[in-house]
Amino acid sequence: MWLIFNVLLQKELISPSEPLKDNNSLMKITLPIILTILIQSVILTSCKDEDSSVNPKFLVSENYVPAPEDDPDGSLSVSVFLSAVSDKTVSVDYVTADSTAIAGKDYVAITSGKLTFQPGELAKEINFKVLPDTAVKKDVYFSIKFNNPVNGTLSKPGITIRIINVDFTNLAWTEDFTTMALNTTIWNYEQGAGGWGNNELQTYTNLPDNVHLDSGYLHITALKTTGTNYTSGRINTQGRKQFTYGRIDIRAKLPEGKGIWPALWMLGSGFPTQGWPACGEIDMMELLGHEPSVAHGAVHWNSNGHKSRTNSFTLSNDKFSSGFHIFSFTWTPNKLIWMVDKQQYFFLTRAEMPDFPFDLPQFLICNVAVGGNWPGSPDGTTVFPQHMIVDYIRIYQ
Repeated sequence: MWLIFNVLLQKELISPSEPLKDNNSLMKITLPIILTILIQSVILTSCKDEDSSVNPKFLVSENYVPAPEDDPDGSLSVSVFLSAVSDKTVSVDYVTADSTAIAGKDYVAITSGKLTFQPGELAKEINFKVLPDTAVKKDVYFSIKFNNPVNGTLSKPGITIRIINVDFTNLAWTEDFTTMALNTTIWNYEQGAGGWGNNELQTYTNLPDNVHLDSGYLHITALKTTGTNYTSGRINTQGRKQFTYGRIDIRAKLPEGKGIWPALWMLGSGFPTQGWPACGEIDMMELLGHEPSVAHGAVHWNSNGHKSRTNSFTLSNDKFSSGFHIFSFTWTPNKLIWMVDKQQYFFLTRAEMPDFPFDLPQFLICNVAVGGNWPGSPDGTTVFPQHMIVDYIRIYQ
């Protein structure tokens, strides 16, 4: 429309072929230009106003929301966002719907809920409650369904809530090391020297002298080669076997001696991009060879810098090198528990760990280091070779 009006103004006020003779002629050109700019401005502004009134979408951050059945009081929430600020009041109704979870048994039903976003608001929360349950069962699900959106549009029909079973009695994965050689579809060999961030002395290899299977057992062996040179083994399941939540049992016999540092541990799958400690580290078992009766458990994470929590378990009148012991770690969304031979010695809650990174998958690592900042270097009392022997690894979920 403004193009037609512009043409009419130009045609009416001045002919393009007419020469400029005085200021009046200049005004005859300037006036239509000014009017044209004003008209364009009004119409463009109107278009922008129309664009800003487009209804925002309702968004949720996850496809499903984990709801652990061991939450202290069962009260949980999920966030709902708007895709853009609106100058109108935006609302949506919601109700819960059973799937494998049953209202009244597994969670409290919501029969009439409503989220109302006042102009300028972008986020709201839906509160729901999971009921305590001592029955042994698999994870169960229910959904929160959206309906009747006002001044907003639905990006999805609802949210799935996963009630996480924390009894962990289902054997989800096992490694019994019964094959002839290490299964490289599951395990990676880590190789090289360089201190490994702790001034360690060994070079990790993929040689049978350092890592091999024998009669259903994994052997990781630390060797002294020449002078102050050492080799050993380190294997992991990065990119091949990762898991979130559950109980892991590892039956193992540990090495001993000054400067010997065996470990059964995990790193977050985000390690390549997030780095350490932001990815989160869980140490199920670490041992300093000069303290062969003491097993350590620890976590490392980032919260405005490196944070860690540690504890230890001491055998009475025995050494971890004398026989096999079961090192267990239980991991839920709300707590971490360490045990040796079914005896709990370390317990942490989510509330004790700000910026808790342990809701994401972790991968397994088994290694025997030699030397380093924590254990110190081997000395004349250290006997080589030293072996960590692993009978099995079992993950229950």
